[in-house]
Amino acid sequence: MGSTEPVEQKISMTQMKIDCPCCGGEIDARHTESLSTTLRRMYFVCEDCGYRTPAGFEILFSLSASSRPREGVSLQVRPSPMLRGAVNARTTMNRESRP
Repeated sequence: MGSTEPVEQKISMTQMKIDCPCCGGEIDARHTESLSTTLRRMYFVCEDCGYRTPAGFEILFSLSASSRPREGVSLQVRPSPMLRGAVNARTTMNRESRP
């Protein structure tokens, strides 16, 4: 017979940090909730001063068309101007910051 013990699942999540408006430290996104397919509410916490706040995160348009478009989601494609520096610097994660 199989085990009835719960299996721990590891979920990978990209961390988002911004400056705390109160003390200038970093505030971390701790929780998000979906409000629509393109809008999320994020909850931030500052470990330095205890400040807590919600914030909105919205996908406004696309820089390129999706190869797997989702039914019911229509995002305008607005090509970006040529990027300077590393290729796709604005849209890719810095390799050195990956865990």
